[in-house]
Amino acid sequence: MKVEVLFKSHRYEEFDSSTQTCSEPYRGKGLNVLTDWNLYLGSLEENGIILVQHWYDGNPASSQGKVTLEGVEVPASVRKVGCAMLLVSPDELDEIVWLKKDGEKLLWREGEDLINGERFFAQEQLCYSDETTKSINRRALAVFDYLKNAHPTWDEDEVAESMGYTASAMLRIRDAELCQEPEYIEVEDEDDTEEADVDAEGGIGGYNFG
Repeated sequence: MKVEVLFKSHRYEEFDSSTQTCSEPYRGKGLNVLTDWNLYLGSLEENGIILVQHWYDGNPASSQGKVTLEGVEVPASVRKVGCAMLLVSPDELDEIVWLKKDGEKLLWREGEDLINGERFFAQEQLCYSDETTKSINRRALAVFDYLKNAHPTWDEDEVAESMGYTASAMLRIRDAELCQEPEYIEVEDEDDTEEADVDAEGGIGGYNFG
């Protein structure tokens, strides 16, 4: 994982988990067979931005029981607590322009507000549609209706389960789609789009360093 941060002062920081000072940092504690990286972007005002590293001990002597997979008993490794690293302190949050993880922006500034792109992209994939793109929710409805027509003897629970959903989730999605006004679904005319464009000096759609 590579985390990059750009600050208003034009200072750029890069944190790269692919290279470590010690190739086996937990050698004295066990056999690290898997490293678990956690980037916390939740309670920013309270904790700042924190990267946490945990690890799985593959030493059979410290096995945490066994799991049976396809008739074979496999020792279960133990997940052990590693360490936390403060990347950006709460006092530095107001200075962030953007934060990227592996090249993708997860935080960015719109005016003076810090936007959580992690949440935005999750909602965008579920909800956003235009003339060339169909949201996950719309595609789910299309698949649900197709399966329901193809299998008239199935009830809604069976149809939803066959595609990995639940009937209640499909009902919520259908209700949400029906609530949308046409102007939120149809693509705007090019003329309307051009009128809405604002140059970068206004700080719309990005951050103005000033």
